[in-house]
Amino acid sequence: MAILMAAVFILPMVGVIISPSEDIDAASKGVIVVETSPDFAPYDYYYGTEFVGIDMDILRAIGMDTGYSIQFKQNRFDSIITSVTAGNCDMGASGFTITDERKKSVNFTQPYTTIKQVAVGLKDNPLTSESGLIGKKLVAQLGTSGEYYVEEDLKNLGWETYTGLNTYSDIVLGLLNKAYDYEIVDEPVGLAQVTANPELAVYPVLNAPIEEYGFLFNKKDTALLEEINNSLTRLKADGTIDAILKYYSDNGYRTDTPSYYDQEPTLFVISDNIAPYSYNRLGDTAGIDADIMRAIGDKIGYKVRFIDVRATEIIDKILWSPNYIGAGSLEIRKILNEKNEEDVVFSDAYATDKLVIVSPNGSTITTADNLSGMHVGVVTASKAKTYVEDKDGIADEYSTVSLALDAVNRGELDCAVVDYATAKSLSYGFASALVIHDTLTDAPVANYGFMFSAGATELIELVNGAIADLTTDGTIDEVKTYYADRSYNPDTPSFFDDTDDSFWGKIWDRIERCFLENDRWELYFDGLKNTLKITVVALLIGLAIGVLLASAVSLNAQTGKLRIIAALCKGYITIIRGTPVMIQLLIIYYVVFASSSLNAVLVASIAFGINSGAYIAEIVRSGMNSVNKGQTEAARCLGLNNGQAMKSVVVPQAIRNIMPALGNESIALLKETSIAGFIGVLDLTRAGDIIRGQTYDALVPLIAVALIYLVIVLILQFLVKRMERRLNNAY
Repeated sequence: MAILMAAVFILPMVGVIISPSEDIDAASKGVIVVETSPDFAPYDYYYGTEFVGIDMDILRAIGMDTGYSIQFKQNRFDSIITSVTAGNCDMGASGFTITDERKKSVNFTQPYTTIKQVAVGLKDNPLTSESGLIGKKLVAQLGTSGEYYVEEDLKNLGWETYTGLNTYSDIVLGLLNKAYDYEIVDEPVGLAQVTANPELAVYPVLNAPIEEYGFLFNKKDTALLEEINNSLTRLKADGTIDAILKYYSDNGYRTDTPSYYDQEPTLFVISDNIAPYSYNRLGDTAGIDADIMRAIGDKIGYKVRFIDVRATEIIDKILWSPNYIGAGSLEIRKILNEKNEEDVVFSDAYATDKLVIVSPNGSTITTADNLSGMHVGVVTASKAKTYVEDKDGIADEYSTVSLALDAVNRGELDCAVVDYATAKSLSYGFASALVIHDTLTDAPVANYGFMFSAGATELIELVNGAIADLTTDGTIDEVKTYYADRSYNPDTPSFFDDTDDSFWGKIWDRIERCFLENDRWELYFDGLKNTLKITVVALLIGLAIGVLLASAVSLNAQTGKLRIIAALCKGYITIIRGTPVMIQLLIIYYVVFASSSLNAVLVASIAFGINSGAYIAEIVRSGMNSVNKGQTEAARCLGLNNGQAMKSVVVPQAIRNIMPALGNESIALLKETSIAGFIGVLDLTRAGDIIRGQTYDALVPLIAVALIYLVIVLILQFLVKRMERRLNNAY
């Protein structure tokens, strides 16, 4: 028994060598260990192998403010509270809503942000009110406030069914496949899902109360909680938290957004989503303005983000941030709103366009001579207004060309005088109802530029310099010609879009997104390393335990000695083989090693080793029984005692007999480690699951993980067969 206990507690030290501890005692090392679920964008997610997101960066700010080093560990969302209460970490952070139910188990910091529940569903399944959920199939993530809102607040509404799922990737795939109608989720999370899946839309129609987010602490750790609360107060006062929240909002809550502390210079391009200048096509932004901005960003070394807003919101957004740039058929003109007149400026012109008349099919209004006394739609404050009035027409102003043409189509206007490119692009939506007439040669030319906050002097100079360079080298003319040659069709892909629309091209795009984008291959690699570490160490532990147990049971069967030890060994084998490995893993992590400083990889190795030991014991015992009893008797005749006979005669022959079974056990053990993610280990399966949650692509990550397991199993099979041949040749 002493040897057995030594095997259990000494052999795992091999795991320490190959898997350095990630958990460090905060009190003695000045480190705060934080558990998070990195599939909860925008609050916490992986960028490569780095933990990023709103929660992660607020905690980094706390670390800088307090002098603590912040160390992140990943775990499943529904396991973090258990881990905090068990003492496996110092605090939890994963967009936790402060609720009375959770307060029974943990303490919360003061709130650092507020959110509201929204519904997310397909764009072609619009939701106009909360009552629209009647008879619908709802879904939410298990353990979230969204689930609570469905079960508590919406229970009397009359929804058809409710389903709780573990991951947001499963939920989104269910929405896209129409297995569910609407998801109930925190608004920023819903916006992140919509950004990655343009087929979805956020419907903020729920009568949900405002919720508060906070960080979790063990109820015993009041001193650290007080320190964090004081730090949050300071970070709110100096604007750090607001800056972090705004940074992720500006980036559209995209999962390819790096940490606030590693951010790249970015141009946030605000447009009204009207072709051919800036429009959404299959989730990508295309158009003349969009592509010129891409070229400008590349020229000045800035990343470019596109944000769609209503035309009336562009100025307000521009004034909100000096890095915001207005785009999308913005004619260089004086801003009518006196409040903003001095605050908004334009770049140098990058494009020009002629005005045209657009009138209903069959209308007699085809030239400027026909405008007298007519109600003519024009864009607010554009040169068209003055031109129409000079022709004695009545100019009715609209904020966009689209609204003006809609009014003509409805019969509210006689015609519209607008720029040709936008009119031509929009005409695809009106079929033959509207007709574009020849350009008005006597009309002034419309000059187009990008809109800036007047305070963004340095950025304006950079952009104007880039426009000059791109004009000189012909890039801007190439972009404009590209769209003109395609008659400004709103289905035209970006000038810079090199996507291969073939079957294999689409497959490669998915592979690129799931492996190369944001260096996601590093997650697979880290997961594979942990899987192999657990398997190797667990197999060593299992072999040690199995040989000792089998020897004790066999000796007892042959000699009648070691009765108590044999009984204990049999009990151990019965219990381990009779209970699920998942339960054993959770008990060992959350109970046996709840307050230890061993990292999760080592704890998982011990758990799987203890489990494997019971199976290996039966394999080894059957191998020993397969050795002819005469071999033992012959060894005794030669003067060997029981132990020597077992070591030198029985076990070597038994190994040859059990090698196929041991090979199968090692393969089974490798695959069993796929549940290690339940205790916060980033194993291969968990890595694939996280990438699935970021890309909302189930096929590629799961197939990739399966193929990696298959390759390892094939290698193990080869090694086992080779060892079998060598052992067979030895006798």
